Amino acid sequence: MKIRNLFWNIYVKNILIALVILVVLIFVVMQWLNVYTLHGKQVIIPDVKGMPVEEATLVLTQKSLHYAIVDSMYVRNKPARSVLEITPPVGTNVKEGRTVYLTVNSAAAQLVTVPQVADMSRQQAETLLRSLGFESFRIQWEPGIYKDLVIGLENTGGAPITAGSRISASTPLVLLVYSGEEAVSPIPEWDETLLEELNEYEY
Repeated sequence: MKIRNLFWNIYVKNILIALVILVVLIFVVMQWLNVYTLHGKQVIIPDVKGMPVEEATLVLTQKSLHYAIVDSMYVRNKPARSVLEITPPVGTNVKEGRTVYLTVNSAAAQLVTVPQVADMSRQQAETLLRSLGFESFRIQWEPGIYKDLVIGLENTGGAPITAGSRISASTPLVLLVYSGEEAVSPIPEWDETLLEELNEYEY
């Protein structure tokens, strides 16, 4: 009788009810976390490099992935509006609904401000031009005693390119550089009539 009374004691009943509620809450929270974090549902980042943006985004959507185009650059030998890079990298396991970030090839080369290269060394000028994204330039040696000193820039048609102008990074450039040798004046050709007169004068 005493045990029964103890069992039905108000305090014992409250403890049992609290334990049941706690177990139920833990079960509900665990189920919610599984749904919220998409537990066990992972996808592999597909290889969409080189695909047109429209095709790549369709593939990502079919994989239940979100996407965002965050950058663009110009690569001459790649199709315009094709995917160059994807983050996270291809092959990474991620949860469904993850956002991936795309770098896309722009339709045209970006415009770059031409730097001041006159009076630089050839090596400094070449390094500077490459760092700014200029892809194609050649050296044209000019007579001058200061070897490897840059005189200026021209396009392939011979027109000067001034510092501060904005041109496409794919524009072929000609870097004018002193050769370290002075110009040699050509030897004048002898006039045949003058030679004849000299010969007659000698005799």
